[in-house]
Amino acid sequence: MEPITIKQVRLNDLEQLQQIGQQTFFETFSTGNSDQNMTDYLAESFALPKLTRELQNTDSQFYFALAQDRVVGYLKLNTGSSQTEKQRDDALEIERIYVAKEFHGKKVGQILYDKALDEAQKKQASFIWLGVWEGNQRAIQFYKKNGFVEFGQHLFKLGEDEQTDILMKRVMNYPTAEFDIQPVLENDDVMLVPLKNQDFEELYATAADPKIWEQHPNTDRWKKEVFKNFFEGAINSHGAFKIIDKSNGSIIGSTRFYDFNSRDNSILIGYTFYATSHWGKGINALVKNTMLDYIFQFVDKVYFHIGANNIRSQIAISRLGAEKIAEEVIPYYGEAPRLNYIYSISKNAWKKEL
Repeated sequence: MEPITIKQVRLNDLEQLQQIGQQTFFETFSTGNSDQNMTDYLAESFALPKLTRELQNTDSQFYFALAQDRVVGYLKLNTGSSQTEKQRDDALEIERIYVAKEFHGKKVGQILYDKALDEAQKKQASFIWLGVWEGNQRAIQFYKKNGFVEFGQHLFKLGEDEQTDILMKRVMNYPTAEFDIQPVLENDDVMLVPLKNQDFEELYATAADPKIWEQHPNTDRWKKEVFKNFFEGAINSHGAFKIIDKSNGSIIGSTRFYDFNSRDNSILIGYTFYATSHWGKGINALVKNTMLDYIFQFVDKVYFHIGANNIRSQIAISRLGAEKIAEEVIPYYGEAPRLNYIYSISKNAWKKEL
């Protein structure tokens, strides 16, 4: 099977969105519905002005599933007042999740659903909900398999035909990690100490070098106002560290654990940077080895999100045994989303590296 990647849809993807939307809706519902009803619905629901308004709505997001560069499915999510029926403000609606017919049975729908679940976790949604046509037993069983239960019905109009949708929801639970993701860690050369608000000025003195950020997703992080946002995200992650050179006690960079996921018992390591004075001295390998040795006592897998242009970090993480598994546009804390390469390493693979 071709690898599937997820990409957030932007305005310049408008015509591709219209095409995949009309194609997949027709493939799913043309049987049993009149040609006129289908034509009317497709023309109205996937009109370019309507899709433009939806893409510009900050409470709605679309995502493509790509097989290489080909769009083979898509997902639409709504929050807040954009939900198609009144629900809690902290709920998340899956309004659309469709896959091209030739890719049915290839787990594309599951990948799109997993993306929806990840977004719900990031937003700390109280529950995920959706409406599914009562005659679409394949979809109903898919959602039941993923923990959804029925909680109501509503009418859905396809042209002149009124149909019944089953409303289904999954309540979200957010167990916290039962281990410390912000301990003090050290090796012979450096110490990782939990980052505190009072560390801002000293850490910024290191981060103010533009060269540090040349290959990072946001090249302006050397600017103080931009770095303040980066630092706030680090503090709010509750898993960030300042990296201290034990030879002189100076802060030489930062890194963090974040986004523990109890579903697959995984965590991310990232947002790492070092003073240029410590490049090429093996510091990154020492830091990552120390973090992985610690965290693999508790999790089964570690992910890394690395900017598509950050060649230096991609090479470094590959040397640790991590493998690239996907590409995805990732939203950063208070920053524009950027294309990232996703790497992973499992506990078993790490043991083999030791």
